[in-house]
Amino acid sequence: MKTLIAYVELARPLNGIIAFISAWLGGMFASQGNIEHLTDIRLLLVSVAALVVISAGNAINDYCDYDIDRINRPRRPLPSGRIRRSNALIFAIILTAIGIYLGTRINRNSTAIAILVSVALASYAFWLKRTPLVGNLVVSGLTGLTFIAGGVAIDSVQGTLVPAIFAFLFTTAREIIKDLEDTEGDQKNNAKTLATLNPRIAVWAAIGFMTSVILFSPIPYVFGWYSWHYLIVVFIGVDVVLIGLAIRLCQDTSKESCASIQRWMKWDIFVGLGAIYLGTFL
Repeated sequence: MKTLIAYVELARPLNGIIAFISAWLGGMFASQGNIEHLTDIRLLLVSVAALVVISAGNAINDYCDYDIDRINRPRRPLPSGRIRRSNALIFAIILTAIGIYLGTRINRNSTAIAILVSVALASYAFWLKRTPLVGNLVVSGLTGLTFIAGGVAIDSVQGTLVPAIFAFLFTTAREIIKDLEDTEGDQKNNAKTLATLNPRIAVWAAIGFMTSVILFSPIPYVFGWYSWHYLIVVFIGVDVVLIGLAIRLCQDTSKESCASIQRWMKWDIFVGLGAIYLGTFL
């Protein structure tokens, strides 16, 4: 049982759940409420594929970051010794194979996306993560692509662009803050991130992307794409929260503060998704 729990922790289930919901909502937004699409097995398959592929990416990331996590996150399954590094890699390969197989059960475009995302996540873990800002943008782009993948599964991407942009901007800010949190371990292992090269610029870059989310948030309502329900929820549940977190980041960039901020942002993603859902269907 302890081993099973360790593998679940390695996969980072919250990230997987977010990916599952994002792909599912992408399909729902693309369907524009079409009941036939909502009961389409392809929508379930793409959501599960998103979950297992992101879980594989998390396992590969921990495999590559073993030395860094010994400093930054010593309680993670690999540095704590609960899972062998080689077993983590095998686990990632199996999940990747499952994700790509699920893509083949949907359509060619879904297969291509599953392969693209798998390659991108592996490239991020092995190389791109240590490239300033590029690694952050790759993760953010893949997060946005998850919504589009949900639409691709049902052969329609209409309605997926706005949540994809929202996810891209939001995730980029969070990824930069995560790098600020991990500065100590990254520096000792010569990982070049924006935070290790210039922490001040990293702070302002994160705040810039947080601000871009706030500025972008009313646009779907102004153009009549979403109802007023979206505007109220996104303003109170996302914009106000981001303003508070940005102020906190300006005041305190310690590891503990950045860890708290990025956790708040991870949970706040659900509020943003809820706002888009309400704005689309109410």
